[in-house]
Amino acid sequence: MPELDVVPHQYADWTPVLGWGIALIGLAAVAAAATGLVKAVTGNPIPYEVKQRLEEKYGYWAVKTAIGVCPHDDIRCIEREAARLYESRILRR
Repeated sequence: MPELDVVPHQYADWTPVLGWGIALIGLAAVAAAATGLVKAVTGNPIPYEVKQRLEEKYGYWAVKTAIGVCPHDDIRCIEREAARLYESRILRR
């Protein structure tokens, strides 16, 4: 009578180990992606003191818009964009 084993006998002992190994690698990749996403969402783009100083100088709206437009941690870009937005708002009045 022929045997109906799907996995040959020499690999039968390693199949669960291989399955768990692939599952753990997949879970580690998902955890790394989730960690990066959480840091990106909750991260502080500029220090609080710098943000307060810029808000006093250019206004809350200009600084928030500049933070949304500029790359993360680029304080010079944020200050330059906030100044541009502030000046454009003042000149339109």
